[in-house]
Amino acid sequence: MHFDTFFGWPQILLIFILLVPFNALRDTCPIGCRCDEDTQQVTCEGQQVVTLPDRLPSGYETLIIRNSSVRTIEKNSFRKMEKLMHIEFENNPSLGTIEKLAFKGLKKIRYLLKIFLKLLESLTFRLIKFSSCPGLTELQKNAFSGIQNQMGLKIIFEKTPIHRIDGHTFRNAQNIRELTISGEELALSRHCFANINQLDFLTVSGVVLIEPEIFTNSTRFHVVHFKNSQFDIPPSTFSSLSHTSHLLLEHTKIPSIAPDAFSGLTTIQVIEIHACQLGTISARAFSNVENLGELKILRNTIGDLDTSESIMSKALKTRMEENTMECNCGMKWMTSVEEMSDVNFCSTTASFRSIRSFIKAKCMDPFRKRNHSPSTTSSGSFLSVLSILTVTVVSFL
Repeated sequence: MHFDTFFGWPQILLIFILLVPFNALRDTCPIGCRCDEDTQQVTCEGQQVVTLPDRLPSGYETLIIRNSSVRTIEKNSFRKMEKLMHIEFENNPSLGTIEKLAFKGLKKIRYLLKIFLKLLESLTFRLIKFSSCPGLTELQKNAFSGIQNQMGLKIIFEKTPIHRIDGHTFRNAQNIRELTISGEELALSRHCFANINQLDFLTVSGVVLIEPEIFTNSTRFHVVHFKNSQFDIPPSTFSSLSHTSHLLLEHTKIPSIAPDAFSGLTTIQVIEIHACQLGTISARAFSNVENLGELKILRNTIGDLDTSESIMSKALKTRMEENTMECNCGMKWMTSVEEMSDVNFCSTTASFRSIRSFIKAKCMDPFRKRNHSPSTTSSGSFLSVLSILTVTVVSFL
């Protein structure tokens, strides 16, 4: 009996499929994508790409989604890609939603960065990047929760107009090396950066609204940097943020800093406000920061600073230098602070003279005259009363 008589071609094909190792099926390149064996990179590109691949060939560590029609990064999208080290979404105009726990389970995300050829050749960073995704305007609650990365992770949004970050978007995300968000008219909701344990560099720009308590239960941030924004600072904005090296506000318009704006901060090495346009710094704005090393207010324009309590804090050192202010005689208190009135200056209305010079020319002499006048009046009144008493006594005798 011939082999092909006992086994028909359908049976032979079935046996062949069963004998093919499962890994060989897994190692095929996803439909609509290119797989480069040399770089171990999978690139899914073009309008025909409407969903993310559900798997990658074994050993491939980089996934690029470019110029696609992908609308949503769904929950657990990368659950079968534990070895993935680099994810980049580039120029995806239809992408509008990142569902909660979308990146859960990723442990080895990284991005290989080579600088100056051999310099730092072995330095590796992990990366999730969104570039030129105009439809992605909101980061929803828990979108980046559950990332349990073993080493430092970089999450970057650039040329992507994030308008709002919801509370607990990064809940329990661990070991983030860098989080950079370049938003447009960006609103930061209460608790948006809550429950993060260790974030080395947080950089946020384009902010127009900050709600109180955006850092609840977060700790071990190295640098927190807000720049190129415009927002008021309400009370308890940074409450619960602790063990932070540097909190920096830079190149930002801040109409008002409320009383207790920085209350609740604990163990902060430096709070710095640099090159900002400040409207009003309220009294006690910095007064309740516990264990503050240095308060630096440098090279700002300041509208209203009428009391020493505006910069009062428990800082070991305070530097207030090269600021330009709207000068008035209510700022006489600055002359009693060593050298402060010599290194801060008035606005154009006072020809950029130093505060000390302004106070001396405009406020000190009138102040002395006012002191002299009440003294004379008081003396005259005393003599008048004395004359009346003398006349009364003489008449009585």
